[in-house]
Amino acid sequence: MNKDIETTLRDQRWRDPPPAFLARVLGEALEASRQRFGVLQSSGAFREPENPRKHRRTSALQDAAAPARTSRLLALFAFIPCPLRLPLAACWLLALFFRVTTPEAIPQSTLDSYAKLPPMTPAQLLANRQQIERLADELLHPQHDGVIPPL
Repeated sequence: MNKDIETTLRDQRWRDPPPAFLARVLGEALEASRQRFGVLQSSGAFREPENPRKHRRTSALQDAAAPARTSRLLALFAFIPCPLRLPLAACWLLALFFRVTTPEAIPQSTLDSYAKLPPMTPAQLLANRQQIERLADELLHPQHDGVIPPL
C-alpha cells in the first residue's frame, strides 16, 4: 500500500487543541506582544523604547558588520510572539517540503502537443512493449557483466 503524502495527510483525523491550551497560548502571545515598543500596556500607557546608547556593548573583538545583520534578524523574530514561533517554523518547513517534493506542472504547450498526437492502437502498444523487453534483455544478459564500453 503505497499512498502519496497528500492522501495520507488527508486521511488522518485531526483533533482540535484543548481550549485551555489555546487560551494559555493566546495569553502568552498577548503578554509577549506587550513587551514591544509602542504597544499599549495593561496599565494604559505606551511602552517607550529604550535608549540604545545606554546599553551599548564595548568589545575589542566585536565585528562591526555582524551586529547589524544579527540585530535585523532578531528584530524580525521579535515581531513573532514566542509561543507562535515553533508552530510557525513547523508550518514553514512543511510548506518547504511540499514545494520541494511537488513536481512542476506540465506546460500547456506540451499538453497541446500530446493532444495533437493520434491515439495508439493496441498493436502499437504491444510492439512498443516487446521492443522495451528486448532492450532490457540485451542489457541484463550475463555476457554484459564486464566493463561497459562508452557510447
